[in-house]
Amino acid sequence: MLPRQRCAVAPHLFLFVVLFLVTGAGPAGAANPPVQLVSVRRYYSLFLSTPTRPGEPVYPRIHYQGVWECVNWGGAGDISLFQQEPAHLPYLDFRAKANGVPIPVQKQGDRYWVPLHFPGGQRVRVQIESLQQVLPVDPGQKIDSFEDLIQPTGWRPPVVNYWVVVDLGRLFSAYMLQESKSPAFGLAPRSVPSSPPSSAFPQFLANKILQVSPKGFRIEGNKIWWYYHNLGDASSSPQLGTLRVVWQAWYR
Repeated sequence: MLPRQRCAVAPHLFLFVVLFLVTGAGPAGAANPPVQLVSVRRYYSLFLSTPTRPGEPVYPRIHYQGVWECVNWGGAGDISLFQQEPAHLPYLDFRAKANGVPIPVQKQGDRYWVPLHFPGGQRVRVQIESLQQVLPVDPGQKIDSFEDLIQPTGWRPPVVNYWVVVDLGRLFSAYMLQESKSPAFGLAPRSVPSSPPSSAFPQFLANKILQVSPKGFRIEGNKIWWYYHNLGDASSSPQLGTLRVVWQAWYR
């Protein structure tokens, strides 16, 4: 998400974050709160929808949970965050909270707006939860993908802890369920698809996951993750850019 602050300085447009900072007309002498992202956790879970009747097709979906621990080192101020909705990743649900209190989200065009108030000198915990459906970019190819902008640009540095996790466990389980009926990669049919051999997930990554970026990720269990510590300003931080995962759509 990207923030829009009420302030009296020149406009800013940050392209590599999920939040935009845009100025607005504020009262004389008002200043933007210098808000620091102390900790960020972004968790994406890929899975297939459950058919409600025989013969119904399944669709890939993304369940996202983001937690942003922010500290306002200045006076009180307001920031409006918005999340862009890509055409091939429509939202089925979008919710937000600040310090555990639900925030009314407004949709304007292809943007979801989240208004936030930052009291002076205090910490605010922002939570974003969403559900997206993945539509095929090219229906002629059995390839699906999702992406999100993850560069934390536009906040007071540093971001002390920054986590990005992509959970492929449910997508992998759906694949193994199909392979238990029609074996591939030398895997014999299994009566208990929930207990795949230890080599199954690496084979799934090698044969079905076509692209994962940015580089530098680690693999733990059925999860792919990135961790960054003390991210500074854009000139001195790694260029995280866009999180992108591409996979073969064997279910279509």
